[in-house]
Amino acid sequence: MSYSIKMEKKMNSKKSWFLLIPLIVFVAYFSGHCKQIGEPTTKEAAILQLIYKQSQNYHYNPPIVDDKFSSKAFDEYMENLDPGKRFLTKKDIKTLEPYRELIDDHFKEGNIEFFEKSLTLILDATARSESYYKEFIDQPVSFDKEESLEIDPEKRKWPENESELKDYWRKSIKYELLSRYYDDLKALEKDKKTRSVDSILYDARKDVKEMMDAWYKRMASLQRLDRFEIFANTLIHLYDPHTDYLTPKQKEDFNINMSGKLEGIGARLQTEKEYTKVSSIVPGGPAWKQKELEANDIIMGVQQDKMEMVDIKGMVIDDVVKQIRGKKGTKVTLKVKKSDGNIKEITIVRDEVIMDEGFARSAFVDVDSVLSNVGYIKLPKFYADFDNPNGTSCSRDVAKELKKLKAEGATSVILDLRYNGGGSLQEVVEMSGLFFEQGPVVQVRDRTNTNPYSDNDSSVDFDGPVVVLVNSNSASASEIIAACLQDYKRAVIVGGEPTFGKGSVQRFINFDRIPGNDQFKPLGDMKITIQKYYRVNGGSVQLKGVEPDVILPDIYSEIDNGEKEYEHPMPYDVIDKKEVNQNTYVISNIEEIKAKSKQRIKSDSTFTLITEQAKKLKEMRDQTVYSLNFNTYKSTMDKRKEEAKKFDKIGTGELPDLKSSNIKEDMAYINVDSSRIGRNEDFLKNIRKDLQIYESVRILKDVQKK
Repeated sequence: MSYSIKMEKKMNSKKSWFLLIPLIVFVAYFSGHCKQIGEPTTKEAAILQLIYKQSQNYHYNPPIVDDKFSSKAFDEYMENLDPGKRFLTKKDIKTLEPYRELIDDHFKEGNIEFFEKSLTLILDATARSESYYKEFIDQPVSFDKEESLEIDPEKRKWPENESELKDYWRKSIKYELLSRYYDDLKALEKDKKTRSVDSILYDARKDVKEMMDAWYKRMASLQRLDRFEIFANTLIHLYDPHTDYLTPKQKEDFNINMSGKLEGIGARLQTEKEYTKVSSIVPGGPAWKQKELEANDIIMGVQQDKMEMVDIKGMVIDDVVKQIRGKKGTKVTLKVKKSDGNIKEITIVRDEVIMDEGFARSAFVDVDSVLSNVGYIKLPKFYADFDNPNGTSCSRDVAKELKKLKAEGATSVILDLRYNGGGSLQEVVEMSGLFFEQGPVVQVRDRTNTNPYSDNDSSVDFDGPVVVLVNSNSASASEIIAACLQDYKRAVIVGGEPTFGKGSVQRFINFDRIPGNDQFKPLGDMKITIQKYYRVNGGSVQLKGVEPDVILPDIYSEIDNGEKEYEHPMPYDVIDKKEVNQNTYVISNIEEIKAKSKQRIKSDSTFTLITEQAKKLKEMRDQTVYSLNFNTYKSTMDKRKEEAKKFDKIGTGELPDLKSSNIKEDMAYINVDSSRIGRNEDFLKNIRKDLQIYESVRILKDVQKK
C-alpha cells in the first residue's frame, strides 16, 4: 500500500474516531435572529459565523480568539491542508503569511477570503504534483543508488521550493516501484517461478499508475464543502479535539452508526477503480432477502423507480451511497457486472437494515478444571436510537443478556469493552446500574455546576463477580462504566494498558434549526464539548484513562495511544468524591488477584511472546526511513519477515482448555439461516482463541476464592 493512501486512511480513521464519542442530542433555539457582523453572502460564511457563535456560547472552556489563536490556526491548517507534505512548499505557504494574524477576525466575521486563497493554492499545488508523478512514473528507474526516503510526514520538513518538492516525488515514485518489485519477487520465490526484471517492473509500474490515477481522481472529486470542512474543523479543534463541524452527510452516517440501522438495501460498498463494488451483504437486509446482489458485484448504474438509469462511473462513493439509500418501501434498480462478466439489472425494495454485528451478544465460557458457568458479553459500542425512545438500546440489550445468562446458571460475568469507542452517556449510566443498587455513576461538570448522573433503580440485575476487559481503544462511555465499577469495587478491570483517556461530553447543535440563513440550508451540525465527566472517586479519566487492576501483555502496550496523543486536549483535574455504600458483591482481595495473575503471566510462554512482539512492533513503527537501494531494502524487509515468523501463530489457534458455547435461548434465532450460523461459529471460535478471556476466567476463580 502506498504511503499516500496510508495517510488518507490514517486521517480517515482519526476522523471516524471523533464520531464515536458519547453525546446527548441538543438543539439550539433562539428567540430572534441575532444580527451578525455583516450578513453572510455564502454558505461557508454562514457556517463559519454559526460555528464561532455557538462555540463561544456553549463550549465548556472556549479559548480567547485573538492573534495568538490565529497564528496557531494558520500553522495547523497548513498541516491539515497537506498532511503528507507532498503538495506545498515553504515558498507556497509564505504566500499566505499575510493572513497569519487575520484568521481570528475572519472566524468571527464569517470572512472566507483566506479559505478562498488556500483553496486556489492547494488545487494548483495538487495539479503540479500530478505533473511530477506523470513525469517520473514513465522514466527508467535504477535501484542501485544509495539514497533514502522518510515516509513519516511529521518527521519531514516542508520542502523549501519546487526543486525539493520535485525530488521528493521522484523518491516517492521510486519507493512505490521498489516496494512492489520486492513483493513480486517474493511471490515468485514462493511459487518457485522466474520472470525478467523488465517484466516485473512493467507490472509494478502499471499497478502504481492505476493506484495514483485513481487517487488523483478522488482528489479531483472532493467537493468545495469537503475542503471547507477541513478549514472549519482546524479552527474548532483548537478548542478541543472532539468539537467538530459535521456536514449533513456526516451527521447522517453518525446517526446510522449510533442506532445500528438505516433505510436502504443492506449492502456494504467500496471503491473499485472507476466503479463501486459490493464488499458484503448485510444478513437479513433487503438485498440478502432478494438474493441476487452478491459480494464482488460491480455497480455500474443506479435507477430510481420510474426514472432514468444513472451511470456512476467515476462517481465518489458517498454520492453512490446517496443514490442507493432511500425511504423504506421505495424501489431502486442496480445495473451490476457479475463476477463472470455478465451484466444484470437487479431491483430491490428498500427497507430498514439492522446491522446487528454492532449489538451486544453473549455466550458461556469455561476453562477446564478452573471455572465453568462464566457468562461472556461482547459490547462493540454504546449504541442508542436518539430519535426513537423504543428503538435500539445497549443498556436494555445487556440487561436481557444478563437475564438469559443468569437463567442458565451464570455465576460470574466477563464484560468485554475492548475497542469500544463509546456512545450514549445515558445508556452507560443505565448499564452501570445493572450491577449495583442505586447510586452515582459519574459526575458531570459544565461551566458552572457539577452534578452526579445516578442510577435511581434499586434493583440489581447481576450481583456476582465481574471482570471488565478493556484496552487503550476503550473510550468515553467504556471508561465511565469501567471507572464506576472499579470505584465501587464491583469489578476487576483487566487490560493491556490504560483506557483511551477521554473525559468530556459532547452535544449536537443542528444549524438548520437556528432561525435565519434559510437560503443556505442544509448547513450541517456542530458537535460541541459542553461538559467534562469525573469518576465517583472525584478523579478524571481525561488524559490518564482508567488503569486496569490487572495488566495483561498486549501487542499494542508499547505504542502511545489515546487522548494524550491529540492536539489541544483538555487538562486532567480532580473534584470532590462521592461516598458510596452498596450491599452487592464487592471485590475485597484485589492485591491477591493481581499477584496470582502476575505469576501466571510470568510463566506463560505466549504472554512472554506477546510482550516481545509489542516491543518489536514499536521498533518497526519507529523505523520510518527506507533505503531506495534494492539490496539494502531487501535486507531490511527480509529481516522483518523472518523476525515476524515467531509471532505468526499468536492468536491463531484455539486454546485447548478454553470452551465457549451459546445460551440455549439464543439457538432458535441463530439457526434461522446459514449466515447467522456462520457468524455465530466465528464468534465462538474467536472466544476460544483469546488469551485475555482465558486469563479473565482464571481471575474470576481467584475472586471467588476469598
